[in-house]
Amino acid sequence: MLKKIITYYMEGIPSRKNLMPEASGPIQYLRILFMDMPVGLVRLMQLQPLFALVTSLLCIFMLKRGFEYVPVVIVSLIFAFFYITFRLYLMKNSKKILSRFWDAALLFLLNNMLLFVLPFYIESMTVPSRNMLFAPIIIGLTVISGWFSLYQRWIMKHSLRSSLFYALTFFCVLNFLFPVLFGMRNIWSLLISGSISSLAVVLFVYPHIYLLKNKKNTLIFLLSTGLLFALLWFGRSIIPPSPLKLTHSAACLEIADFRAQYPFTTINTDVAHEVYFYTSIFAPRGLSERINHVWYHNSRKLFTVSLKEIHGGRKEGFGTWSRHIIREGPGIYCIEVWTAGGQLLGTGEFVLN
Repeated sequence: MLKKIITYYMEGIPSRKNLMPEASGPIQYLRILFMDMPVGLVRLMQLQPLFALVTSLLCIFMLKRGFEYVPVVIVSLIFAFFYITFRLYLMKNSKKILSRFWDAALLFLLNNMLLFVLPFYIESMTVPSRNMLFAPIIIGLTVISGWFSLYQRWIMKHSLRSSLFYALTFFCVLNFLFPVLFGMRNIWSLLISGSISSLAVVLFVYPHIYLLKNKKNTLIFLLSTGLLFALLWFGRSIIPPSPLKLTHSAACLEIADFRAQYPFTTINTDVAHEVYFYTSIFAPRGLSERINHVWYHNSRKLFTVSLKEIHGGRKEGFGTWSRHIIREGPGIYCIEVWTAGGQLLGTGEFVLN
């Protein structure tokens, strides 16, 4: 069985001994292989998504989803940006073996960057909520960056698609990095990341079209940029506020030592005249963010409580709470937890009988 598999994947691949002496070196040998593209090599390249999956799992285990590996992501991001620029401006339409190798290396870096930030975005999502709509976007980017043939077919050969792919990848990574590195509020991180990604699109699209020489192209690009910022602003609730995450929430009867006391999910009206809603929110060290609690009774909005700023750096999260004197009577009370910038952190509810 093993012999059949080896024969299947080695079909047409010449032995180095059968080549001319000057072509027997490893670089020359690889050059001949990629120029001729024998059947066995094509079959091996079809297994690339499997290899990418294995390296992706190793990457996740090695990173341990910790902030201490952020410098690796920064270096990868800088390399990716400058290599894409170099490839578009100085290596146009290059089909050399070296350029193919660096293209594969670029995709590997993009894939690893997305794999680094993906768990943080998933943890910041609220299930169910509107910010789950962001999951297909970042997961789709991760799948494409881990599947070279898919990337070559649908992204690499199309200038606009490739530019959007790179820009979205940079946006996802930068939107996560800025709060971690600079303690930046999520809404500012979102807008600045969107601006940088828009500039990246200009840089990446320019070699393919006469952006500044053609008024129609310039107008289309400006309108598209305006539309992007409108989508970012009005659709910001769809983007999870990574790396913030709600670690704990509970309705309770008292708060003591900055902790919830007598938590409950269902309670009688004769017991609960005054209810506290407690939340513990994780944030990286140096980050400060304002939080709002929005109270609902039977799906009807009651009021919004603007809480004091939370401060990052606590492994267990920063605890804060809001208070409500019950006047509405029995029903389902739901509390949504939002950043002041309009991104949903999570929800909680209790039932009053």
